[in-house]
Amino acid sequence: MEWQKLENPDLRKALNMQPQHKGVLIRRVEPTAPLHKVAQQYDILLSFDGVDIACDGTVPFRSGERISFSYLVSQKYTNEEAKLRLLKNGKEVSVLVHLQAPVKLIPFHIKGKPPSYFIVAGLVFTPATVPYLRSEYGKEYDFDAPVKLLDKMMHAMADEPEQQVVLLSQVLAAEVNIGYEEFLNTQVKTLNGVKVRNMTDLMRLVDECTDEYLHFDLDYNQKVALATAHAKAATKEILQMHCIASDRSPDLQQQQQQQEEKEQQAGQQQQGRAAAENG
Repeated sequence: MEWQKLENPDLRKALNMQPQHKGVLIRRVEPTAPLHKVAQQYDILLSFDGVDIACDGTVPFRSGERISFSYLVSQKYTNEEAKLRLLKNGKEVSVLVHLQAPVKLIPFHIKGKPPSYFIVAGLVFTPATVPYLRSEYGKEYDFDAPVKLLDKMMHAMADEPEQQVVLLSQVLAAEVNIGYEEFLNTQVKTLNGVKVRNMTDLMRLVDECTDEYLHFDLDYNQKVALATAHAKAATKEILQMHCIASDRSPDLQQQQQQQEEKEQQAGQQQQGRAAAENG
């Protein structure tokens, strides 16, 4: 949740706050957060777990001291509950929120797992994560990484738990991708007009593509176009040239296998229903 102080008296009146009301303005709520179900933009958070929040966002701390109410939030653990008092359109409501760890569009941790990757025609794709940015740009990644990625890391929110920022991280130079060698760490927006939500989407769209060309639309209005058949045929040779065992990481291989098993089961069930109807 992002919030704003309510120290200006005109702002408080414009939001239908009464003189006894104190609190902070909710600017944005992460779509994947449990709070999103009960709070909306421009609701006013009056108290957290029974502790009243002042208009500057502080709560009582030690004797004569105050501290940001985020301190109260930090004392909570995942799967605990918190009671919130909100002001919605001038009416007070109390809600109980089941707390969960936030879903970050560019996550700070990958939980010890190896990074995902997918390669086609020497184009290497990977999701943006803080460990990846640190490996690319060093300790000062929060200054040296591309501005648009830093903006997404600091301010963008995921619309769904599986959403990722998919990057064209680098290009393994080959004849098929000539002219694209300088593309580096740029977000993939769409593939053949379809929005790329995550690595699984990208893998599926490439694998199932029957169009003549693969059109990758990137951030900064950049475009990559490759002949589909030529790109897929060249991938194996490029992998061998760079001693890469597979065109996709183990996690994507597993997802592909699971999807194939689901499709096979669905096909068998459909055949069984058809046989029963004909019988």
